[in-house]
Amino acid sequence: MSNTNTILTIPEPKKVALKKKPYPKIAPGYSMMKVEIAPVCIEHQVYKEHRFEWHSDKERQGHEGVGTICEVLPGSKFKVGDRVIMYQGNPCQECFVCTRGLSPTHCLSIPYEHLCESQNPDTALEILGGGHAIDAPGGLKDIENQCGSESGGFGFSKFRIANDYMIQKIPHDLPFRYAALANCSLGCTYSGIEEMDVKKDDWVVVAGVGFIGFGSIINAKYRGARVIVLGRNPFRMEQAKKMGADHIVNPDDEDWLEQIHALTGPLKGADHVIEASGYPYYQKKCLKAVRRFGNMWLYGFLVESSEPLPIRLLDEIHNRSVRLSGSHDVHVKHREGLLRMLCNPEVQCMADHLITHEYNMSQGAEAFEAALSKKAGKIFLYPQENCPNPGLSNNLKELVAGYE
Repeated sequence: MSNTNTILTIPEPKKVALKKKPYPKIAPGYSMMKVEIAPVCIEHQVYKEHRFEWHSDKERQGHEGVGTICEVLPGSKFKVGDRVIMYQGNPCQECFVCTRGLSPTHCLSIPYEHLCESQNPDTALEILGGGHAIDAPGGLKDIENQCGSESGGFGFSKFRIANDYMIQKIPHDLPFRYAALANCSLGCTYSGIEEMDVKKDDWVVVAGVGFIGFGSIINAKYRGARVIVLGRNPFRMEQAKKMGADHIVNPDDEDWLEQIHALTGPLKGADHVIEASGYPYYQKKCLKAVRRFGNMWLYGFLVESSEPLPIRLLDEIHNRSVRLSGSHDVHVKHREGLLRMLCNPEVQCMADHLITHEYNMSQGAEAFEAALSKKAGKIFLYPQENCPNPGLSNNLKELVAGYE
């Protein structure tokens, strides 16, 4: 057994380094995994701007992952060798959020209200990051605290600790490649689309398309919806078509809204509109694209910006009876349905277009640069340094070359 753990750090903007840390320790209720794939979420923004979320810092990055259990304690429901998904967070398992099978990211143990109330909006992101992960319950650093471990709470590591409540065993015939989409791509978008009750033949607009938007497209098509993508990045629009998007509308067109109304007919808008970028440019257009009595779901948020979304409540919400909501995590009650979807061959074919780049963890800088290029979907890191074919997926090289 190794006596060290290797983690990825972002010591300064535009710099990545691997670091040796003590091998993790586990406590009752926790298990340890050998991490096989650690997907990239918004860490490319951290790499660029060096601004952090409240639970992370330069030596604590990554929150998604799949792997193989390598250590358990007596009484665990898991065993060494189990192949699993690791979900993010360290929930209390006692509050109304946890007991109702909702998202652990919204567990009441996490003091969001206190964090928000104590910030000046203009400096909130700097304070929330501050260069050090905040010692608050519910976050990934809390896992290390509970286990008395100096490493292993975060995704970009060779060995990772997870709360048993946040681990899901996967079938032996489900490749890690698809299981790794269970968090911030197909996973969080699965919960949002379930909550909106998207059904066959519903009209769904997806705007601001990146890996979350791609996940929304796949989830909507899995349910038989008709998907309109509101986007303008040529590479991503080609990828959206390969995932089954029915129509592409350029938001810069003067008649973009008329195009959506023509497609949706007498509804004069989509049943469900998903904003996946966090940019007010798309948020404002989404408010216009949703039909009366329709749903608008917000996934996107920006680490580097706190620009508010201006909403005219009477005209845009009340008079049109628009339901506005959002989140960015997987509900516990949805995990089994999500797993069934990940095992679906048609979903896996669409996912092959979502997964655009794979790298060894030592190539983290290349992975983040690929994400910043906007010619990417979901990007995977391999902490065991066993990536089968580092770089851009072969089936995409010709497509990317066409947009150089």
